[in-house]
Amino acid sequence: MGRETNRGGALELSIGTIVVIVIGMSMLILGLILVRTIFTGSTESVDALNEGVMSEIVNLFDDESGNLLIKLGSANTAKVKPGKKFNVAIGVQHPNGEAVQRDTLLYRIELSEDSDDNCVRILGRQSAEGLFVTRVNTWNEFGKFAGSTAAALIEIDVPRGTAKCTQKVNVDVRLSDATQPFEGDFFLLEVTKEGIL
Repeated sequence: MGRETNRGGALELSIGTIVVIVIGMSMLILGLILVRTIFTGSTESVDALNEGVMSEIVNLFDDESGNLLIKLGSANTAKVKPGKKFNVAIGVQHPNGEAVQRDTLLYRIELSEDSDDNCVRILGRQSAEGLFVTRVNTWNEFGKFAGSTAAALIEIDVPRGTAKCTQKVNVDVRLSDATQPFEGDFFLLEVTKEGIL
């Protein structure tokens, strides 16, 4: 009689263990699907936002003075965590209001060495320039154009493990048949502390 009771208890314990494992695996799989769905949705939202910024940049020239626009909020700073990507939208208007093509206007980004804690000094010039997917110190064509305006995205990709630093990024624009820029501006790239997410 004692042996049969032990066998029944062992059988109940093993069925209970299997049920707990099955429920645990189900919860884990559902959790992973939820996380993937959240990250996929946020990536699509960022892409839609970039498209919206590119299409609205043309309308901003009516409200602003000058021919070059870089919009990042009031501080004019792009804050990027290591392991993240970020795009800075720029827009330019032909200085004479003439219609443009993709190669009529060109832009160049350069990293300034104005301060002691800039990324060039902390990371080295090659690593600091490597934060940019968009070519640095080279005249680049604009990706989008309509009428007398053109727009582009300056793509930034900060790898994991990048030290905290701030970099002033100069943006110059010129006509393709000219040698000197007709306008310039800047924005700040702030590589922040690496976070968990």
